[in-house]
Amino acid sequence: MIAARGAPWARARRAIVALGAPALLCLAACDAREAARARAPARAERAPAAITLLYTADEHGWLLPTAEEGRVLGGAAEMLARWVSRERHCAGPAPGAPPRLLPSPACQDVSTLALSGGDNWTGPAISSYFTGAPMADAMARMGYAASAFGNHEFDFGRDAFLQNRTRSRITYLAANLRVTDPSLSALALPSFTVFERRGLRVGVVGLATARTREAATASRFEGIDFQDEEAALSRAIPEAWRAEPDALVLLAHECQDVLEPLLGRHPEWRLSFVGAGHCHKKADLRVNGVPLINPGWRLRSYARVSLEIDPRRPLRQRVVSTSTEIVDVSRPEGAPAEPPDEALTRASAGWQRALDEALGEQIGYSSDGMERHSPEIQRWIAGAWRDQLGVDIAILNKDGIRQSVPRGPITRATVFSVLPFDNKLVICSLRGSDILEALRHPDAVLFGVAPSASGRPVLQDGSPLDEARRYTVATIDFLYFGGDGFRFQAQDPSPSWTGLDWRAPVIAWTKALGTTASAPLDARFR
Repeated sequence: MIAARGAPWARARRAIVALGAPALLCLAACDAREAARARAPARAERAPAAITLLYTADEHGWLLPTAEEGRVLGGAAEMLARWVSRERHCAGPAPGAPPRLLPSPACQDVSTLALSGGDNWTGPAISSYFTGAPMADAMARMGYAASAFGNHEFDFGRDAFLQNRTRSRITYLAANLRVTDPSLSALALPSFTVFERRGLRVGVVGLATARTREAATASRFEGIDFQDEEAALSRAIPEAWRAEPDALVLLAHECQDVLEPLLGRHPEWRLSFVGAGHCHKKADLRVNGVPLINPGWRLRSYARVSLEIDPRRPLRQRVVSTSTEIVDVSRPEGAPAEPPDEALTRASAGWQRALDEALGEQIGYSSDGMERHSPEIQRWIAGAWRDQLGVDIAILNKDGIRQSVPRGPITRATVFSVLPFDNKLVICSLRGSDILEALRHPDAVLFGVAPSASGRPVLQDGSPLDEARRYTVATIDFLYFGGDGFRFQAQDPSPSWTGLDWRAPVIAWTKALGTTASAPLDARFR
């Protein structure tokens, strides 16, 4: 509240309070505006200050920490606790609670801005089974302000994206996304936006990968085009500067090796930070003095970017210095942990209980676990398709397998975590020559055919692959429609649509095998 308004305001305020809850919301907004006016100096009097950007990318629904090689890694509640204690970041409202009517006293001089490089929801079953809602709630609690548009944002459909955008309170940005169907106007995204922190204005431009259609199910992007990245930024960045921000940064759902030469050609953009993503590999580079950082994925680390800004300097020259650091959120197993955010921990536990109720049934057992890119996990998935669908060959893509199978019980949730996307199975009739082409694809996993010592591929029964003969092949709709560069649609324009979720045969086959601790699943594929 602002005390120095005198008796007339006090009498008016008492009258508003008497009108009940709707008027109180208006009163709170009025109080917030009055408080902001009291705190904010006039534009000409703005003083130099530091703003801290907190940047993550490819969160992929990893709400909970994981244990690997003796360390506990990541976790949304753990990262938020680090942000609050180390960075003086302000958390958003607790999941399920109404937004704060007024900022807490600790959050009246906010100096941080939480940003994402996109691909927020699709990952472990705790997020994917609930179409991303748990991660959307978590990101609202973590106080994310903006995100680039990632190629997986439509994984659960367009309506789910709109719902998650509302839940997360995130502004999605993509300078190169253009809606061509007027009926899809709700999916149009701004190229940039401006946030205010400590009386300073930070402009944020967003970019989607131009290969979005190839890196996700193309049908979900009908009526939407993705323009050339360099051309789109050459238009959007000058537009953003015309809004007169004190600093301008770019969030790009694109790999650093694509962004590095692009930034090298455009020093006139005068960016102060570029956040990369999409390829899940850490990087900490400088291009023409501009930090280009990819902090990795799964909420295991974040980029801390401190901008020293002097608003009295000419436009595009107000960032005096920039310091960066990639901060890992991890600790040795058994070591004392910083208390995670209580509200987010409580919400995650609630989602976990709901997941256990829906998908907690044990269907098998793994003694040693199966690594994400191992032959064992590939044979498990493709072998299940081949067995359950009765086809000659099964083909999937390596990157469709998103995580390892941990040692111990295998549940339905395990399968949802390993295969988080909502793909459907399709059966194609392909010539042997088409299968040879798929064998040469660097991302292909084939089961039912393999190279032989002679170099000529052989089928499961040992017979040689006949290039002229047709074979039945199970694959997924993402690959059939050209995902990752496969050409199945051209090779068989009239496939058989099973309508089956790609996880269903894996669950059914694993359950039928009846594996146990004494007869584990992974032993079958060694």
